[in-house]
Amino acid sequence: MNMPNNTLFNTILQSSSENVSLHFLNTIVYSSTTSEHIHSDDEVHALNNAESYVWTYLSPFLILIGVFGNCLNLAVLKKMRFWRRTPLLLLAVLAITDITVLLDGLLRYWIEYTFKLDIRTLSDASCKINLFVLYFAMQYSSWILVCLIVDRFIKTNFPFLYMRVTTIKKTSAIALVTFIILAGINMHFFWTNGIKGKDGSCGNLTPEYEYFGEYVFTYIDLVILSLLPFTIMLILNIFVYRVLKKHLEFRNSSVVESRNSRRKPNRRHFSKKLTRMLLLNSMYFLLTTVPISVYFIYDSYNTYEDNLNKAKMGVAKSVLYVFQYSNYSLNFVWYATCNKVFREKAKEIFGFKPQGFKYQNKTRRVNKRSSSISHMTTSLDNSIKEMVSDAYAEHSDYSEDIQTNGNVDYDQHFLAAVSVDTYQHM
Repeated sequence: MNMPNNTLFNTILQSSSENVSLHFLNTIVYSSTTSEHIHSDDEVHALNNAESYVWTYLSPFLILIGVFGNCLNLAVLKKMRFWRRTPLLLLAVLAITDITVLLDGLLRYWIEYTFKLDIRTLSDASCKINLFVLYFAMQYSSWILVCLIVDRFIKTNFPFLYMRVTTIKKTSAIALVTFIILAGINMHFFWTNGIKGKDGSCGNLTPEYEYFGEYVFTYIDLVILSLLPFTIMLILNIFVYRVLKKHLEFRNSSVVESRNSRRKPNRRHFSKKLTRMLLLNSMYFLLTTVPISVYFIYDSYNTYEDNLNKAKMGVAKSVLYVFQYSNYSLNFVWYATCNKVFREKAKEIFGFKPQGFKYQNKTRRVNKRSSSISHMTTSLDNSIKEMVSDAYAEHSDYSEDIQTNGNVDYDQHFLAAVSVDTYQHM
C-alpha cells in the first residue's frame, strides 16, 4: 500500500513543479515582451519629437532666410533693371517662384506642427490648390534654372547669334510657354485629389487615382522636377566650361590680352567663379531634389503597420523635405558669393554705399565719353578691331552684363569710343 501512495505523491509533486516552471517562464517572457514594448514606445516617442523639432524650428529658419533673401534679390535686380536683360529677367522669375514654393509648402508644415492646423484640409479647394501650386512651383523653378543655363550656353558658344535671337520678348515667351506646359501637367490635381473619408484627409479620391498618384505620377515628377533638368544643366555646363577655357587660352596668347590687361584678369576670374558656381549649383540642385523624389517612390511600394517604422519614415521625410526646401532658400547666398556688383547693390539698398557713389559714376562716364569722342576719328581701324574683340568678350558671359551694366546701358558707338580711348592711353 505504501508504494502506490509514494507514486501518487511523486506524480503530484512533479506536476506541481512543472506548473511552477511554466508559470515562471511565462512571467519571464511577459516581462521581456513588456520591456521591449516600452523600449519601442520610447523610441517612437523620440522619433516623433525629432520630426516635430525639424518642422517646428528648422523650417521657420529656412522660410525667413528664403523669403528675405529672394525679396532682396528682387530689390537688387530691380536696381539693375532686370526687364532689360534676359538673364536678370529669369533670375527675377526664379526669385518669385522660390518664394511661392516656400510659402505654399514649407510654411504649411510649420503651421501644422506648431499650431496643429493643416491648411490643406481646411476645404476641398484648399486641398486641390495647395497640391497644384506646390508641385507646379517646384517644377517651374527647376526649368527656370534650365533656361538660365541655356541662355549662358548660347551666349558662350554662339555670341553673335545670341545678340540677334535672344531678346526680352522671346525669353518672356519661353517662360510663359514653360508655365503653361507645367500647369497642364499638374492640372490633374483638381479632379484626382480632394477631401475624402470621415477623417477629412486630403488625398486621391478613387482607387484609380490612388494608383496613378502613387505609381505613375511619382515617376513623372521625378523626371520633370529633378533628373531631366539636372541632365540638361550638367551637359550644357560642360560645354560652357570648355568654351570659356579655350577662350581664356586664346586671350593669354593674343595682342588683345596685352591691350586690355588692366581689366581682363578680373573678368576671367569672375567667369571662372560664375561657371564653377553654376556647376556647383546644379550639383546641389540634384542633391536636394532627387532624395525626396526617391523617398516618395519607395514609400509608394511599402506599407508600414507598426508605429516604429512609421516614425522612422516620418523623420526621413522631414529631413529630406527640409533639405529640398533649402534649395529654394539659398539663392541670395549663391549670387552674393560670385557677384561683386550684386553685393554692392545689396549694400546700397541698406545704405552702406555713399550717397555720391552714383553721381560720381555718372560724372566719370561723362568724362570718359567726352575724351573718347575726341579721339574717335583718329583711329577708326583700331576702333573696329577693338569693338569686335570687346563684343566677343562681352557676349561670352552674361555675368559681364551684370558687372558693366548695373547702372547704365551703353550704345555700340559709345562702347567703340571707350575702347579706342583705352587703347590710346596705354
